[in-house]
Amino acid sequence: MTTILAFLSFALFITLIVGLVKPSLILRWTNKPTRLKVFGYWVLAAFLIGIITVATENDQEKAKSSIEAAKNYIEKENYSSAISKLENIDKENPLYSEAQLLLQKVDSLNKITEGERQLAKEVETKKVAEDKKNNQKERLEREIKSVNDGVDFSTYRGTIDALQMELVLFGTWANIISEGENSNDPEVQKLTKQLKAKVVSMQIKEFPKLRKDYSNIVAKKMWENDIEVTVDGANNKYINFSGGIFAANKNKQDFQNEVHKVLEMFRFNQSRYRWYKGADEYTYWTIYEGKDSDLVAFDK
Repeated sequence: MTTILAFLSFALFITLIVGLVKPSLILRWTNKPTRLKVFGYWVLAAFLIGIITVATENDQEKAKSSIEAAKNYIEKENYSSAISKLENIDKENPLYSEAQLLLQKVDSLNKITEGERQLAKEVETKKVAEDKKNNQKERLEREIKSVNDGVDFSTYRGTIDALQMELVLFGTWANIISEGENSNDPEVQKLTKQLKAKVVSMQIKEFPKLRKDYSNIVAKKMWENDIEVTVDGANNKYINFSGGIFAANKNKQDFQNEVHKVLEMFRFNQSRYRWYKGADEYTYWTIYEGKDSDLVAFDK
C-alpha cells in the first residue's frame, strides 16, 4: 500500500506539471480547461491521497505496536494476550505476514507450555496429597502418643472457663478424627481408629467429672442468691436447682433459657427445678439426649 501511494503521489505531481503547461492534455472532459482548474483538481487529489496515506500509516503504526506488544507478552509467557494482539492485524496490512509467522510461533509455544503446565499440575496435586497424608499420619501418631503418655485433666478444673477448655480439647480431637475418617489411606484410617477409641474412653470417664465440677462451681455462685445446686442420677446426668425463686414458672423458664446452652455442652440429660429442696414434685427440661461417648462437635 505504501508503494502504491508513493507511485500515485509521483503520478499526480507529473500530472500537475503537464497540466500547468497544457491544461487540455489533462482536463479532457471539460470544454474550457484552465491552469486554475488543473491546480484545483490536483489539490483535491493530493488531499485524498494524503488522507489515505495517513490512515495507512496509522494502521501500520498500530500493527507495529501490536507486534511489539505481542513479543513482550511472549517473553512473559502470556500467550493468550499475545494471540489477541496479533489477531487484530488486518490482512491488508503490510505487517500481516510478520504477524502470522509470530502467531504460528505463539501457538507452538502455547501447546508445549500447556502440556508442561498440566504435567506440573498433576505432580503438584500428587505432592499435596502425599504431604497431607504424611501430615495426617504424623499428627495422629503425635496425638496417640500424648494420650498414651497421659493427659493431665486436673489443669481443666476450678472455673467454668477451664472446664470449657477441656471440651475444646475433646473438640480438637474430634476434628482430627473426622478428617482421618474421610481419608482413603488405610494407614491413616488405622491410626484414626486407635485415636478415636482412646478419646471415646476418656470422654466416658471425664464427662461425669465435668458435670460434678460444674455443679460445685455454680453452687458456690448461686448460694448468695439462695439457690441450691446439686447433681444426681447415673453419671451425674441430672442437675437440680432449688430455691424460692422457682415457685414461679416464669422464673424457671427465664433461668432455663439462660443456662440451657452451657448445660447442653456438659451433656446434662435434665435440669430440674424445685421451689424448696425437699419438694417431691419438680419441673424439668430435657437437654442432651446423646451419649458421653459421642465425639464433641461445636456449632459453627
